[in-house]
Amino acid sequence: MTAPLPDRRDVPPYVALVRIVAVIGMSLAIATGICLILLDPSTYLIWGLISILVALPCFGLMRLAERMAEPPEPRHS
Repeated sequence: MTAPLPDRRDVPPYVALVRIVAVIGMSLAIATGICLILLDPSTYLIWGLISILVALPCFGLMRLAERMAEPPEPRHS
């Protein structure tokens, strides 16, 4: 017996590009924030936290692109 094959979804190229850009943006923002906080917490704490928060829009953009690429689910009534 063989197991059923998983569903294969073709992802448009723009979703892959958005994922790459979003991951790079998130990693740069978080790395910069951590470095600023470790450099001198008394001086750069606020800037470090702001830099870390900049990663949230990158994640949201990635999720938005993925959601737009998914086919709509049929509604059951």
